[in-house]
Amino acid sequence: MTMLLALFVLTITTLILGGTYMAVLNDTHLSRNDVDQKRAYAAAQAGIQAYNYQLNQNENFWQTCQTLPNAAAPAVTTVPGSTDVGGGFETYRVTPMVASTAPSNDNQCDTTNALATMIEGSQSGTAAGSFRVKSTGTSGNVSRTIIAQYKPPSFLNFVYYTDYETADPATLPNDPNDCARHYSDSPGRGSNCGGPINFITGDSINGPLHSEDTLSICGSPVFGRSIADSIQAPAYTSETGGSGCPNSPSMVGTYNAHATSITPPPDNSQLLTVVQSAYHFVGKTTIVLNGNTMNVTNAAAGDNNTLVQWPTNGVIYVSTALAGCGVVYTPFNPSYTADTNCGNVYVSGNYTSSLTIASDNDVIIDGSITTTVNGSGVPTTNALLGLIANDFVRIYHPVDGTRGTTNGDCNGSGQTNVTNDSASLYNPKIYAAILAVNHSFTVDNYDCGGESPALGQLYVYGAIAQLFRGPVGTGGSGGASNGYTKSYNYDDRLASEEPPYFLNPVSAQWFVSRETECDSASTC
Repeated sequence: MTMLLALFVLTITTLILGGTYMAVLNDTHLSRNDVDQKRAYAAAQAGIQAYNYQLNQNENFWQTCQTLPNAAAPAVTTVPGSTDVGGGFETYRVTPMVASTAPSNDNQCDTTNALATMIEGSQSGTAAGSFRVKSTGTSGNVSRTIIAQYKPPSFLNFVYYTDYETADPATLPNDPNDCARHYSDSPGRGSNCGGPINFITGDSINGPLHSEDTLSICGSPVFGRSIADSIQAPAYTSETGGSGCPNSPSMVGTYNAHATSITPPPDNSQLLTVVQSAYHFVGKTTIVLNGNTMNVTNAAAGDNNTLVQWPTNGVIYVSTALAGCGVVYTPFNPSYTADTNCGNVYVSGNYTSSLTIASDNDVIIDGSITTTVNGSGVPTTNALLGLIANDFVRIYHPVDGTRGTTNGDCNGSGQTNVTNDSASLYNPKIYAAILAVNHSFTVDNYDCGGESPALGQLYVYGAIAQLFRGPVGTGGSGGASNGYTKSYNYDDRLASEEPPYFLNPVSAQWFVSRETECDSASTC
């Protein structure tokens, strides 16, 4: 009886132990899978961090299409355009992803055309201007993949950007070489750099602002629409001093004296890598926008007025003829007829699709540039226009009479007054993102013609970025006496979208704007 009882207990105990073993064995598999899942995800994150490190060392690393150093990952096969880095049981693979707007024949990152193959074009909506990489982490038999989207800080984050709040030396006598200095620098700007360019009473900066220089105030200009608009400048002052120029701005936005610096690129030549040959014009070109078509008159093509369809990638570029421009721009009585060989483009009209127009020399706005808006003047479509000049973006302003060639010399050769020409633009409206890479956004003859009649207000809805501060009028604390008063209004769409292939700062580091995990590595 004792033996039978012992065998019965032993049998029951063996069955219980077997069941426990099987349950624990199944849980061990689940636990191991859970550990591998977490390790694979951590490895994928490590790949993103490794790519971030490369971008922090060189913000143009994405253009090289290079792989990261292989730190020994024998279990994973390296494929072109990717890298495997491992340690222990985990590995990761980081692969540049081709832009959805890349040319159809480009299925991988191309170092000779990185802009087109890596950077998303305007057709990508809110992803425009970004690029992506894929990081796949592996642990055991488990893989997890993360897509990281990179975007840089942009000039388009501000309605107004300048590096130097002083006159462009190219517009001053003898082209002085000591003007590219900030107000607080030591040594400071030279005596030939002209007086301060003030923000005056009547000026409205309706949006965020960034300047690398001290803002000069004369009166009570308005900065910002609400506390949500960041007003970024190291300081603001009445540079001229005295009671005639009070330093009393209306700082509606939130003032920030310690913002991160951003610097313009050296030129806009990278747009030449994406422009289609049919939209690369040489010499003086006039473009009148008509919805999603345009009338183009080009000097090299015999000045024939031609109806042209919209470029499929939204980019137009105008280059200087091989013979050279031969014209040195000055805002004081500029020529509108001697620039036949110059890479100058004259732009006006209405647009309903996104477009970027770039020039080797200047962009001259010779008429209002508008888009579809509601009763409040706010655009109702996603169409955006970019105007990018290597030199100046200018407002067309001819004058009647003979003027001098220096600032304020408007009474030459027996003329009592120099007046605004009938072709001048009165209260023009410009819906565009503007970038003058090496010079300024300015008005031709800004210092003359205010007597008959006044030009009114220069209304810009979009963004303005320039290396040097370009004057658009003259006046004091009471408002403008020549040229225009300013009404600069930020287009909030530019915070998330941009015109096709709009240029970004060179000194600003890329940052991860979004991370998304793929359901399966094979579908990413």
